[in-house]
Amino acid sequence: MPLIILTGYPCSGLTYRAHQLASLLESTQSALFDAGVIPASKPRYKIHVVPTHDYSHPRTVYDNARTEKETRGVAYARAKRLLGRDSFVILDGMNYIKGYRYQLWCEAKALGTTCCVVHVGTPVDQCVANNEARLHRESSQTPETKATPDEASQNPSSQPPPATSTTPQEQAPEDPYPPELLNNLIFRYEEPSTASRWDKPLFTVPWADAEPPTADIWTALTGIAASPDDTPTPAASPAVAPLAATLAATHLSDTASVASGTTTARGGSSLRRAPVKPHQATVLPPATDSSALYSMEKRTSAIVSAIRSFTLAHPSAEAALAQSPHPAGIAIAVPEASAPVFVPAHVATSGSTDELAGAGGLLALPRLQRLRRQWISLNRSYVAASHSSNRGSLAPEQVPDAFVRFLNADFAGDQ
Repeated sequence: MPLIILTGYPCSGLTYRAHQLASLLESTQSALFDAGVIPASKPRYKIHVVPTHDYSHPRTVYDNARTEKETRGVAYARAKRLLGRDSFVILDGMNYIKGYRYQLWCEAKALGTTCCVVHVGTPVDQCVANNEARLHRESSQTPETKATPDEASQNPSSQPPPATSTTPQEQAPEDPYPPELLNNLIFRYEEPSTASRWDKPLFTVPWADAEPPTADIWTALTGIAASPDDTPTPAASPAVAPLAATLAATHLSDTASVASGTTTARGGSSLRRAPVKPHQATVLPPATDSSALYSMEKRTSAIVSAIRSFTLAHPSAEAALAQSPHPAGIAIAVPEASAPVFVPAHVATSGSTDELAGAGGLLALPRLQRLRRQWISLNRSYVAASHSSNRGSLAPEQVPDAFVRFLNADFAGDQ
């Protein structure tokens, strides 16, 4: 199910917003179950908040490129492991690198699920003030009053309180950043943009807002109206009315089932949710037959052997032209090909020697082997339909005719 990527400056309240959004999504889901929009027989969605930082990966990891990369890899692996058809995954953290957000978007797209970015838009001055408050709190604490991250996770009072009764200023205490590191991270931050497809849909949560736009996020990611009262009636919108019932019946088991152009009315407006379409960056190409290259080598070698046998039986170009049924040139029948290898008469007689297979001859074995290797290197990636789009693919049975066309074009170009 959907992946929600949080992003924002350090000390902007990202962890608070992550837990607040998880609580609000759970409330929205409960309301839809109680109203019967989603049948009670369907399992409830699991909502996971994936933290970027823990006891093993504190906020000081950004001082070193190696530890920062390791921390991102751990968070990425956690989110990837939890992504599934029956869960929401909220990735808590700055996620300030646009390439990292693109990688997460590709992961969601590869699984056929939706993805959105929630930008916690806290001003820089407020982030600095929040960090200074954390530094002051940490300096005023005694060693006996400090709690480890494990103890804090076991203490319910240290967790973010319910979203309906708190403001961002009341979030649970978190570790501060060193002042120089804070300024460095703010300078390095790459803001999300609607011009980037991996940052869409983009939802911004200002610091002054008590809650994020949970209803819009739910509707954009699932296609179901967040409130039962917002579900359109058949009389008002006959083309859209079956949407909620259809999605409730399938419980979003297949996100691709939502057709392109489907709209969901909410509050008198319509929201459009496009289907998730895989593309070449997220779809693995079909496996190539292990014997495809061997078949190509075998068929092209058989054609070269047939030409070699012809030159042994007809070593002279003049004699071969005299015995050829085609007056315009020499036609050599080869196995498994519908057309013969054809050497025009003016090309066959323009060589430095009359011997077809002699040194410098037109059909000398070294030249034939060189042409065979050249053709294989050009076409090995197309054999057995190895491209994901299957365009330009070359089946094994098409190899002889393609190789003959390549030889005829090369022989016709000789003057």
